[in-house]
Amino acid sequence: MFVEIVRLLMVAFGTMAGFTIGRGLESHGVDLGATDMQSLGGVVGCLVGYVSGGILGRLLERGLGIVERSTERLPATKLFSGAAGAVFGGLLGAMIGLPAPLFLEPAVGLPLLALCVWVSSWLGMNIGMHKAEELFAMAGLSTRPLIRSTPYATGDGYVVDTSAVMDGQLLPLARAGLIEGDLLVPLFVLDELQSLADAADGARSRRAKRGLEILDLLRTEGSARVSVIDDEMPGFTEIDAKLIALAKRLQTRLLTTDGNMARVAEVQGVATCNLRQLAYELWPARMPGDVVHVDLVRKGNEEGQGVGYLEDGSMVVVSEAAELIGGGVDVTVTSTIPTAVGRMVFAKLA
Repeated sequence: MFVEIVRLLMVAFGTMAGFTIGRGLESHGVDLGATDMQSLGGVVGCLVGYVSGGILGRLLERGLGIVERSTERLPATKLFSGAAGAVFGGLLGAMIGLPAPLFLEPAVGLPLLALCVWVSSWLGMNIGMHKAEELFAMAGLSTRPLIRSTPYATGDGYVVDTSAVMDGQLLPLARAGLIEGDLLVPLFVLDELQSLADAADGARSRRAKRGLEILDLLRTEGSARVSVIDDEMPGFTEIDAKLIALAKRLQTRLLTTDGNMARVAEVQGVATCNLRQLAYELWPARMPGDVVHVDLVRKGNEEGQGVGYLEDGSMVVVSEAAELIGGGVDVTVTSTIPTAVGRMVFAKLA
């Protein structure tokens, strides 16, 4: 279709040019007898336009295809900044080179003006593309798109909440390649992790510090690409509401272990991945009679119970173990109960 449109335009241009040339020849006394010079010129121009239009259309289509494939790899922010830089640079170059055609001969001044405009446009485009993030940040905008033309895909990554970072399964699942794409950690999630790490609650403080260590390990190992995003959601005060709104705005998925937040996000059309449920499906079930090692961290609801957690995040309730809280013990599994967030394991001292 592109080639045909170019050919049609070239035919129209060639026909008009042929008529004009034929009229000029007639005015200068050129006469071919009964042949109308304007008609002959229009026919010749039409034929030349048809042939040259096909050649030009195919060359343009091939060249534009190369440009399109090159720009596909560039983010839209760089393209926009590059275009804006080229326009600004061209205008600046025109202002600098404008005296050249005014004080010099046109044959010298016009090429100098064109050279100034071209060099300034090229320089402005390169500066704009290389400084895209800084320019958008100066304008108070994020370089991540607010609206995407396509829905999320498998490799687009996750917006990660605090519970997922603090869960011990994030690191092994990412190392196994089951967490694909970028892990987008909002800055307000990092602030919450820092507050929890500095809190007096020993268990939550340890888990928060471990979460920060996990993010650093993922970043250094390359198991998953960790990106800290500074997108703020000023219309929301609760962390959960901010996360859901951010995931919805970026049209990506939400990685969490909070079952209630996952259900709220699903209702709002945000796809979620429950890290605890994923680990639950992959880790082998603890059968009655199995002996496992667990660190007891707090008392249970019933008298004499101690509570700890396995590596997959499963909560272990150990009877007659309240006096051993703060240390690690070997326990024998007596029963397991599936829950919305994983397994609850009941055990006794081995």
